[in-house]
Amino acid sequence: MKLNNYTLLSAVIGIGYFIIGILVMLYNKFIIELDPDWAKVLGGLFMAYGLFRVYRAVRYIKKKD
Repeated sequence: MKLNNYTLLSAVIGIGYFIIGILVMLYNKFIIELDPDWAKVLGGLFMAYGLFRVYRAVRYIKKKD
């Protein structure tokens, strides 16, 4: 199994988005102070997008095998 740079980078960025989502939900901040409800929404969107990126990278790796 050979990973190309794009796939690896996509997975790492996806994990990064997921972590950013968790941090936004915990600290209610993203560049500016956020209302707790909006922080949950924005954090959830970051987490969903991160999972989507990781899923696409894993799917691409499995498809290549």
